[in-house]
Amino acid sequence: MIIKPSDFTPACAEAMRDMVHATFDPDLVDVAVGGLELAKAFTTLPWDHLVYTGSPNVGREVARAAAENLVPTTLELGGKCPAIVTADAVDSRTVEQIIGIKSIKNGQMCISVDYCLVPREQMDDFVRIAREHVAATMPQYSSTDDCTGIISGRHFDRLERLREEAADSGAQIHQLDEDGQADRETRRMPLFMVVDPPDDAGVMREEVFGPLLPVKPYDSLDEALEFVNDGERPLGLYAFTYDDTSAERIQRGTVSGGYCRNTAAVQGALPSLGFGGIGNSGMGRHHGIEGFREFSNLRGVFIRGEGDNLDVLMAPYDEKAAAVVAAALGEGAPADAGAGEPEGPVGLP
Repeated sequence: MIIKPSDFTPACAEAMRDMVHATFDPDLVDVAVGGLELAKAFTTLPWDHLVYTGSPNVGREVARAAAENLVPTTLELGGKCPAIVTADAVDSRTVEQIIGIKSIKNGQMCISVDYCLVPREQMDDFVRIAREHVAATMPQYSSTDDCTGIISGRHFDRLERLREEAADSGAQIHQLDEDGQADRETRRMPLFMVVDPPDDAGVMREEVFGPLLPVKPYDSLDEALEFVNDGERPLGLYAFTYDDTSAERIQRGTVSGGYCRNTAAVQGALPSLGFGGIGNSGMGRHHGIEGFREFSNLRGVFIRGEGDNLDVLMAPYDEKAAAVVAAALGEGAPADAGAGEPEGPVGLP
């Protein structure tokens, strides 16, 4: 196995390389550290299997390059993972889960909650509960070590642009840790709730991958399901409801790589549970027995024994072959066919 870490995190890549070199024989596991040119060359080699984690756009390029050598690929591509909140679940427990999951790596996680769908009549309650939760439990969030810095200056600027664009388009912007400040030097950024952005706003078209949480209203559960299904198939879909009927409607009425009820992202944290995407969010499964099969070449093996009738498959096709065909069709076999041989095929399925 050879690992090529992201060139956006060179220090982490070098640390990983040192740890792997100290643990494994390089003929078994190695780490290749380099930039964009190495990454491009990596995908052109005739691997037995190639795994890529990243954006759908780059995933398409990886798949095209791998196809030149007919290399099978496993692609984990993220996407806009929705949380559908039903009327009975607009409460502190739901908000605590959504905000808590969003704070992991400050939203920079492919299976984080990307946006929420909330009943229109309870939008104000949802925002209020979120503000109260952050004020009570993490009021200084963006100025503490609990807040992960944004991966790069370019991505920091992108998130700022998405937030400003949403505000200009009429969305309400709520900074949840009210005293926090966006700091470009540390690249720490407060949590923002973006209420009812237009569907064509950047925060609703692009995977956010940061501390911006769009919240859209819906008037019926069917409308919410239609909204999700009109978009690309997400890596994860999260239902927050205490009603079993609603939960089943959401699960059966949508398509996604993974699914959680009353939490989010946990489907990617269980070693025994197959994990992966579908459609725009990727292909293939890893973790658990599905991962073992994904990265194994299932080789069919047959060892011939004694007393079979394999010869009836091969020319010349004589009376014995005719007897096998007749037996298979339920017809009477010729009286002299296969004299001294067992009746009917033996050893053949």
